[in-house]
Amino acid sequence: MGKDDATWMRICYVAFALIVAYVAHKLIDALGVQFGWGERYEWFSPVHNILALVVGGSTAVWMYAKPSRREYHLAAVGEVRKVIWPKLPDVKKMTVIVAVVVMVFSVILTIFDVAWSKVLQFVLPA
Repeated sequence: MGKDDATWMRICYVAFALIVAYVAHKLIDALGVQFGWGERYEWFSPVHNILALVVGGSTAVWMYAKPSRREYHLAAVGEVRKVIWPKLPDVKKMTVIVAVVVMVFSVILTIFDVAWSKVLQFVLPA
């Protein structure tokens, strides 16, 4: 693995830590609103911000600390680099095929749904 991959992995760890910190912030904020901590304690707002940052930062440290975990992530990046990705015209064709198949199946399911609805209304009148 090149230095580029390791640099990108560090950036990914930081991005992951920021996402975890945001989710922790929202979770702690929701708990504070639910239990009324924000109104009862004036120290709640700065403490919950700091706690969210600590949770996010410790997540990044935990992800980066173990060398085997780091090597696993770098190996995953190496495997993704080996993938032969489809070209844009192929992607467009496959997208159209998937959209057409989904539409056909939705029409079939709608027909069955309406038919069963009519049958059940006839058998079980309201």
